[in-house]
Amino acid sequence: MKSLRRFSLVAVCAASLLTLPTLAQAPAAAPPAGGQARVPIPPPKNLKVFPKDTSSEDIIKIMRGFTGDLGVQCNYCHATDPDTKRPNFASDANPIKDKARVMISMTQDINKTYLTQLASRKSTDSVTCGTCHRGMSVPEVFVPKPPAPRPPAAATPPPA
Repeated sequence: MKSLRRFSLVAVCAASLLTLPTLAQAPAAAPPAGGQARVPIPPPKNLKVFPKDTSSEDIIKIMRGFTGDLGVQCNYCHATDPDTKRPNFASDANPIKDKARVMISMTQDINKTYLTQLASRKSTDSVTCGTCHRGMSVPEVFVPKPPAPRPPAAATPPPA
């Protein structure tokens, strides 16, 4: 009975090892519906707070970070194109986009100017939109808890 279990275990492990390379290979990219190849992402336009040579891929990663940090979608900051009903990323028609640029500049300034001055700083984490927003488009106002009441001081006898 023990030898049957051992054989079964060896057989399962061997089968797993033989199929693992097949499963680990990337599947062949299937063409999207309609049979047309995916159109490359155009370079970003109208960058005002990011370097002009920032790649489309980097902008997408950054924007996805904002989506998580603020709990919003693209159309929160980007105006909608009336013809396509999709975000027009280059447009400045949405005033929230200007506010976002100020906030991005603020976090960049905090990270470059102020956090670098902390000699005993233990964390290498930088300040992000999520530091304050914590997944909300409008961060909650921090109101500290009132201090706990102190016990009354012990009475001291008067000097004799």
